[in-house]
Amino acid sequence: MPIIELSARGETPFQKLLGYNKEIMYNWNNLSKSLEKERLLSQALKKELRRMLAQKNGCKYCKAKGKPSHELTDEKSAICIGFVEVYLTLGNAIPDYAIKILKDHLTPSEISELIAFVSFTTCQQHFGAIMQLEP
Repeated sequence: MPIIELSARGETPFQKLLGYNKEIMYNWNNLSKSLEKERLLSQALKKELRRMLAQKNGCKYCKAKGKPSHELTDEKSAICIGFVEVYLTLGNAIPDYAIKILKDHLTPSEISELIAFVSFTTCQQHFGAIMQLEP
């Protein structure tokens, strides 16, 4: 049970926790939708990264959406997945070699999208964990 009652605003339990603050919920949802869209990184890859992050970030609501599938084997996916594994192990202390791998194989736009997605998803999952949101 969440630490506060769900508000009347929002479609999902997560949104209803933000719903007490209409503008925050609206902007949060818009950013979430924007980052989840297929752009330079596929939706399948983003779904896999979200599942990886959920296992570490402690949000039961997010964990309930499934464990990583380990099915993506293309080069771009492998590099992004490897980066997230490094991030999950070392936090923000990303070693130079990991950054070099990103720079050698991804465009600056892809790197920016990857890190924005990982950062925002981590933030969402921490919010859910702190709020004790359950499936």
